[in-house]
Amino acid sequence: MTIFVLFGQRKEDYPEQYAPEALDVISEYGQEENPDYLEGKLAEYTATKEFIGLRICEVSIGSQDNLRHLLIGYPEIEGKIVKEG
Repeated sequence: MTIFVLFGQRKEDYPEQYAPEALDVISEYGQEENPDYLEGKLAEYTATKEFIGLRICEVSIGSQDNLRHLLIGYPEIEGKIVKEG
């Protein structure tokens, strides 16, 4: 699965005042359905003049099943049958 993340670095008064921020994110499916969404957000953040750097990055996060399990997975419990019956 791929996600698209809009990262930004705010203007600083001194070095490392702000950490880079993930400002918005969209899945590969959302990107296919609405390819202008993040570009619009990029334009909005650019217009604020608060950032020295903005970039949309494509990030591979593995399979959708792995992410789904992480988010809503069920705990796995191992056991041993001690007596049948």
